[in-house]
Amino acid sequence: MKRIVAVCTLTALVAACGNGPRSDEPDSGGDPAPEDNTPDPNTGTRSVFFGDGTSSSNLTVNNVVFDPASDTLVINNIPFDDPDNQYVRITTENFVGSGFDAYQSDPAPGTGEQQYFAIFRRSDTGNSQVTAATSAEFIGFGFGGAGAQRLGADPTLPLNGILTYNGEYGAVRTVLNGVGNGDRVEYVTGDAQLTADFGDFDEVGAVEGRVTNRVLYDDTGAQIATLSDSISLANGEIDFDNGLILSTDAVLLDATGTIAGNGNWEGVFAGPNGEEIAGIVVLETTDNTTREIGGIVANR
Repeated sequence: MKRIVAVCTLTALVAACGNGPRSDEPDSGGDPAPEDNTPDPNTGTRSVFFGDGTSSSNLTVNNVVFDPASDTLVINNIPFDDPDNQYVRITTENFVGSGFDAYQSDPAPGTGEQQYFAIFRRSDTGNSQVTAATSAEFIGFGFGGAGAQRLGADPTLPLNGILTYNGEYGAVRTVLNGVGNGDRVEYVTGDAQLTADFGDFDEVGAVEGRVTNRVLYDDTGAQIATLSDSISLANGEIDFDNGLILSTDAVLLDATGTIAGNGNWEGVFAGPNGEEIAGIVVLETTDNTTREIGGIVANR
């Protein structure tokens, strides 16, 4: 029998709710338990994931391992994706002017595995990476998540000064056309600019930013359209001890500057002196039809 789970909405932050898969698997009486795979401790230090509890309970990703030799991702703690948690590169992807790449799980027919899509970028320096994943196989937005991972030692951050970081944004989003009917996944790329003030606010600093020049793609990575909206990233406090940007608000703005969606973002500094920022963003549109999960890699 199919499980029907109520859809939750998001206002200032993404609401917590669980969703059931659109499959004919027997009802187990509740959402599936997270996969019991121990995260690889060598993938990063001071990484942040929405699955850490800062956002929705169905954004469950808690570790990502990238194998450059095979160009595959292992994304941990998403139910029904693949017994080995493996995601393969979408070779048809054609992201314009972007270093992000598209990936997908490879569900075997008749197994109950669901189709997931992911976007990934390792920074040019190799000091950080970001990943986001989602699916259209669930009632509502379903399971997914995002992570920003530092791949080296904790940085020594400046104690004062205002510095600008420029880079790229990449995201996956689930679009609901009706419960169980026509839901789809899309990709988005864009330009990201972040500004960090290491001296103010007193003792905690602040980071804010914006994502512009957004381009929309279908789930094969083929371009659909350019978008006129943008994302505003509110001031996030700096955790100097751990080289983190603490969770704060993110807002989707339409071409007129009107709020079209709400969510949150957070991140990590990377590189010996914090020359790099890797961030994650989650947004839900005000009409409750689209959830976008993305990542930022930017350098100063």
